[in-house]
Amino acid sequence: MKKKVLIMSSLIAVLLSSCSESNDDATNQKEPSQVGSSASMPSTPPSDVPESVDVSSEPAQKFNWATADVNEENIRKALSEGIPAAMAIPLKDNTFRKFVSSEDLNGQYIELTINPGLFADEKDFVKRAGGSLIAYSKILFQNPHVYEVSLVVNIDDVAGGENQGVYISWRKEQAKGVDYDKVLDNMFGDISIPYSLARKYSIQTELYNGLKDFPMPQNKNL
Repeated sequence: MKKKVLIMSSLIAVLLSSCSESNDDATNQKEPSQVGSSASMPSTPPSDVPESVDVSSEPAQKFNWATADVNEENIRKALSEGIPAAMAIPLKDNTFRKFVSSEDLNGQYIELTINPGLFADEKDFVKRAGGSLIAYSKILFQNPHVYEVSLVVNIDDVAGGENQGVYISWRKEQAKGVDYDKVLDNMFGDISIPYSLARKYSIQTELYNGLKDFPMPQNKNL
């Protein structure tokens, strides 16, 4: 019996020793792998992709009336600035009434209908109508397709509507060699100058009768 107990004790000791060795082997195998994995892991290299940079959009191309299409939008844009108010009617939403154009072998014909609203007297109305033709044409004739500029300048009536006060028109060939700025300056002394240059014009009878020292006839049609 004693011998049997000794054999059992020996077997248990062998089994315990075997388990211990197995655990040690597993630990020894696992630890190098863990260490090797940590040591061999390379640091993250810097990215070759550059950081995103905000690229501003290209600036809008500057409007150039000389090369623009001849239409209402571009004409209103071309005349939106640079019109001398003293001698002409600024083309604004409250003064603009209508745009008409046509085309033939000579190029584009443009007719603008405007209304100055308040005015001092008949002389002031007729002056600003004629001055508008000169000031507008200085810009509009820069476009090679425009060959004639006409203005219909309306006047308010007592019933709340509008009537044609002045119609005035000329062609590019007539404006050739004309110093627009000089004409506008000289109009301070003589408001009839645009009418002497125009190809045709007409002045409403009530306006014409209210003018003083106006050397031109009421109508002209060449």
